[in-house]
This record gives sequence, structure tokens and C-alpha cells, in this order.
Amino acid sequence: MAKMELGRRVVLAGALGGALGGMGVGGAAAAPAYTLADWVRERGERYLVGHRGVGDVWPEHTMESYQAAVDRGAKAMEISVGITADGVLVCLHDKTLERTTNLTGRLRDITWAQLRAGWVDVPRLGPYWQRAKVRVPLFEDVLRRFGGRVILCVEAKDGPAWEPLLAMVAKYRLERSVMLKSYYLSPQFADWKAQGFGIFAYFTAPPEITSEAVGRLKGLLSPATDAIIVPYSSPDGYLSDELVELVKGSGMPVWPYPLHRRADVEHYLARGLGGAITSNFGYINHRTKPVRSDQWARGAIVPGELTRDPYNDRFALTWRPDGVVELGATGDQHFLTLGNLSPVTAPAYTIEFEAAFPALPSDSAAGLSLAFGHADDRYFEEGLGRSDGYTASLRADGRLTLAVHRAGQAAEVLLAVRNTAAPRADEWMRFRLTVTPSRLIWTRLDRPASVVATDTSYRGGYLHLGRAAIDGRLALRSLKLLS
Repeated sequence: MAKMELGRRVVLAGALGGALGGMGVGGAAAAPAYTLADWVRERGERYLVGHRGVGDVWPEHTMESYQAAVDRGAKAMEISVGITADGVLVCLHDKTLERTTNLTGRLRDITWAQLRAGWVDVPRLGPYWQRAKVRVPLFEDVLRRFGGRVILCVEAKDGPAWEPLLAMVAKYRLERSVMLKSYYLSPQFADWKAQGFGIFAYFTAPPEITSEAVGRLKGLLSPATDAIIVPYSSPDGYLSDELVELVKGSGMPVWPYPLHRRADVEHYLARGLGGAITSNFGYINHRTKPVRSDQWARGAIVPGELTRDPYNDRFALTWRPDGVVELGATGDQHFLTLGNLSPVTAPAYTIEFEAAFPALPSDSAAGLSLAFGHADDRYFEEGLGRSDGYTASLRADGRLTLAVHRAGQAAEVLLAVRNTAAPRADEWMRFRLTVTPSRLIWTRLDRPASVVATDTSYRGGYLHLGRAAIDGRLALRSLKLLS
């Protein structure tokens, strides 16, 4: 019975779209002003697609997140669509509700009214958004606001949603402004191509990318209208150059996803991939300007603040009142890239902040570290050996140190060290780093002591602050950049 009713709604929606064509508000939209052909013609050799709107910073697949992407320059973004028990199309990534809302169960088992009574809940973005209680949007409202303004890469995350999704796109005459998004093995690509849609074909894991799979897509798709999407890898590394070359050999546009950092985009540009899918629009395309202090009192992550994996709750900040955040992932070091304050361009600058250990690290040689002088924003941990730069540290045994690290070398080279009082649990400490054209000065202000190094290897660039230990908890507040 439910299936028959859904089919009836689809037929009625299609008929209604035809009857109301050209009516404007309340009916079907006029022919789209911005088409896939327009975007392909103008996008150039370097372009971005919004992932879940701005999913690193705004609650994913909400009107607020989509609007934030468009406001920051997105000309294309991907849209996930699900269907409720009463046949209403909504924008939601998962078939279940727990990960991104305050509700539980399967989306297709609740009505639109029940869904609307809840709200989007992504705790890692900060308590501000839990207070804001933004709602899951109707797919139709997204088409009304953004259809014909930007390219929408649309996917039904639940099979029964495809038919009404296509009917809704047709109702608003958006076929030329929509790419249909699906898994690389989808049997529907040929039909969709015959209907004139652009295709967004994605792989989810590197082992799926084989010569056979790429060859199949090459035979089905066109470089003028379609794209192959590849997983960029993980926080531990990029997609191998061999696989990048394999997919490039298809002659299709290839877009890695989801990119969180400016360094990620530069990595793939250097390998000939001009397009990329990002969940940090505004930051990655430099539409957000560096700030001079933290914004933790707002209670929300901001563009450029990047944990090891911004989509992984394990590495999320813990938000405390009064502008305090904590880093406390167990089993790994835990750093925050301060892209919101970076890149530093002044030849001389000072960084000040306060820190405490609500739980001390078990390793006396580990503690807190401020990494600076990095040329880009790739993720930093002590010992990774990925970047050139410096660290200013306080070890759990009280040692104040300055060190230099270089790409390709896991071990740091100590530049200066001084013993100070060991930190105590929950004791707030104050620090200042001063960089001049010729010197580095690292000072502990609560128990006055400094170390100085004369080294001019690196200046300016990106900052990272965190816990260089695999346990314990580091609290931070009152971070500011002075120059």
C-alpha cells in the first residue's frame, strides 16, 4: 500500500510540474539561469565543490550549511536526500538518525512532522549549534533556494527516494543544473545519461579503484558533463600517486573528497587534479581572513580550526564554559591546526595563551607543544616528520624546550632547554612565544622562565597547538596573536 501511494505521489508531482510550468513562486521554476554547461565552461583549472555544505564548520546538510557554502563562493555542492515514512524528501546523509540528529531510528520509519520536531545535532561542532537547534530541510526548499543558482550534485541515500527525487527535479526544470550522484557500480548511469543528466560517480575506498572499474566508467561517462570522485585517503596519507594516475587515465575530471586543508588541495593540484570536494569552503579558498585571537567563547568550531580528522568525533574538541576547550583523544597525540590565525605573514610576532592539564600525561617527556613556522597547514604531530618548522614545548617534567623539525626526519633537533616547575593537575599556566627575524623566545609566565634560540630557518606560516602525549587532557584558553 505504501509503495502504491508513493508512486501516486510521483505521478501527481510530475503532472503538477507540467501544469504549473513557468508559474514561479509556488509552482515549477523557470528554466535554470545557471547550468552544468555554464559551470564547466567557466570553472577553469582549479575549482571546488561543497561537501555537505560546509560540513567541517556548519551542521551538515542543513540550509545554514548550504547557504554558508554559497556565500563563500561555492558554484557546486553535493546534496544527500532521504525519504520519510509519509513520502517527504529531506536532506540527510544517513538512513538512520542517531549520528546527526537528536532523534533515533530509521528516517523512513518516521513522518515529516516527527522529524521536524527534532533538530540537527552534531556535538563536535560545538554547543552553540546544539542551542541553535537547526532543522533538517526539505529537499524542495533546497531546490527553490539554490536551484539554477549553483550546480547541485544530488544523491538519494535510500532507494525509494530516487523516483520522487527525479520527479522533483523535473518539476523545477533543473535537469540541466543537476548532476546525479551515485556509487561507481550504479546500474543507472546509462539511463541518466540518456536523460541528459551529468553524472557524479564516486569510489568510497582505494581498493575499489581498479583498471576494470575505471575502464567501465570511461565507457559510460563524458568528460564534458561528468566526473569521477575518489577518496582522498585518510589523515595518515593521501591517495597513492599510482591510483591518481590510473583514474586520470580515464580522461575524466577527477575530484578527491573530502578535503579539509589547503595543503590537501595543493597536493592534488600538483598531480594534475583541478577539481576537489571540500567541507571547509571559505577557509580552503581563502575567503576567510586570519583572525587575531581564538573564538572559543562562541562555543563553535570556526573555519580553519582543524583537528586530525574533522569528521571524526574521537578528535573533536571538548567545549567547556568561559572560552575553554580541551584536547583529550586517547591513544594518540591530539593537535589543533590554527588555520583561523594562519598564515602568519609578519616578520616578527608574539603568541600568548593559557593552558592546564585536567589530567596529566603519564609520559614525563611529553606535554604541550606549539608548532610554528610551517609552510602549509598539513596535520602536525611530534615525530610524524611531515613538515619543516619549530616546536615550543612544556614537558610533563617541567622542561621548557625549543626544537626544530624537518620533513623526512622523525626526530627533532633540540635548540634550547630549561628546567622549570612541573605542571600540576588543573593548574593554569601562561605562555608567550616571541619570534623575531633572528631569534625565538619561549617563555613561561606563571613560573617566570625563558629559553632562547638563534635560528632563522623558518618564519611565518601556519600554527598548531596541542598535546604531544597519547593520554592526559590539555585545556586551552585566551589564545592571541600579536605583531
